[in-house]
Amino acid sequence: MKPLALASDIATLDKNAQDVAHLPPLCLMESAGLQIYQLWKPSLSKDDRLVFLCGGGNNGGDALVVSRYALQDGFANQVLIYTGTRISESCARHRLVAQAYALVSLQAENTEFTRLFSELQHADWIVDGLMGTGLKGPLNGIAASLVEAANQSKARILAVDVPSGLGDEVPSDAICIQADMTVTMGLLKRSMFHPSTRSRCGSLFCVNPSFPPFLLQQVPSAALLCERKAHLPKLAIDEYKNSRSHVAIFGGSVAYSGAARLSAKACFAARAGLVSLYCDAQVYTLAASEAPSVMVKVYEGQPIPPYGALLVGPGWGSGREPLLEKLFATGQSMVLDADGIRAYASLLARGRRPEHGPLVLTPHLGELACLLASLFGDDYDRKTVNAFFASIQKAAAELKATLVVKSSLVHIVDEAGNVVVIEGNNPSLGVAGSGDVLSGIVASLFAKYQDGWLAALEGALIHQQTGRLAKRAYGYYDSETLLAFLGRAVQEAEL
Repeated sequence: MKPLALASDIATLDKNAQDVAHLPPLCLMESAGLQIYQLWKPSLSKDDRLVFLCGGGNNGGDALVVSRYALQDGFANQVLIYTGTRISESCARHRLVAQAYALVSLQAENTEFTRLFSELQHADWIVDGLMGTGLKGPLNGIAASLVEAANQSKARILAVDVPSGLGDEVPSDAICIQADMTVTMGLLKRSMFHPSTRSRCGSLFCVNPSFPPFLLQQVPSAALLCERKAHLPKLAIDEYKNSRSHVAIFGGSVAYSGAARLSAKACFAARAGLVSLYCDAQVYTLAASEAPSVMVKVYEGQPIPPYGALLVGPGWGSGREPLLEKLFATGQSMVLDADGIRAYASLLARGRRPEHGPLVLTPHLGELACLLASLFGDDYDRKTVNAFFASIQKAAAELKATLVVKSSLVHIVDEAGNVVVIEGNNPSLGVAGSGDVLSGIVASLFAKYQDGWLAALEGALIHQQTGRLAKRAYGYYDSETLLAFLGRAVQEAEL
């Protein structure tokens, strides 16, 4: 697991590196620029036109160090675009160095924007050193115009530390550099791992600009990035269907008969031994004929026997609030997905907070918005990166549940506020039914191990690996095809 840091804590780290470890700012800047250049250099061609956007802070100084190393390696086709009136001492020194090297430079505020726009449009690479991590609000003025022009260019973009416009306190939909490559300093930043911001960073690299290890270790972790593969114990050789766990699914309706079937198949592929499906009477015949391995039942108010876990919501349809309250009352371990989440949100919006047993919720962003609105009201702040993380932490605590928030990333948060992020970056998984497969995996693991955090984390990792296997084989696919790779992904996870 890699720690994800807040901008404020990185600012403290940088200050302590200077005040406690007595590292001069120019040394930190030189190390940062050199390491950025070394990572970037393999992507360059000798004829590339390089345009450097240099703000007045330390990111602008880092970009100027990169420029100098590129020049010394023969990449002379460069232009520097300066902006800002508040110039840090270190950045000012590197502007003097660039002047001594006779590099072409333009002061954005004193240059016709048509000239600046033309420079950006004719670049092969743009190096973004406009703004750093400490941005407190959306970009405006000339900085916003430069970012917009850079994003319109066909040039590839290298972002120094963070894409300009991205920050903990900045709305996630604010204008921001769309980088192809980002080299960040010291630690990965949590602001890069919002559902709307990770794609703006492109390929992401982290280097240490000589921050002392003893200071890096003191930086609090605001979240964790999980990059490992899934780990599951192997099943014992004498396991059989009853010991492998029994999942009961409450789902399926006339409008959405396929969702529960996908979840059921996913349960089996994730090593459940038995699956029961409680569906509507109108779809009983169809469900029974399509899923011969599943014990299909119609719920008519009968007592619900104990299961390893309940999976509630796939293809369920609306109007399920009374039944959901009955299921909560059983106290059984439950995975709540799709229409089950919307039914829960409806209860919460009416002030009903039913007691429940161990609970995992698997919302996509739309379902999450519905859930948060029911908990905190429509005006609850979810716009900034910090607000997003705070909202899912507060929701998990209030609901006494583990949340698995699905987007291009996966955010897993427990009721204590611990957050783990899993990189997805696999749009082939964004297909109808993929979430039903995930909920089936999580329910199967929950039923076996009775540990909601384990089921959520390992289930999400297995789901991602399944998507990678399917993408490798087919490129793009439907969820039926995705299921064909799930058993292999689970087997790969066995220790």
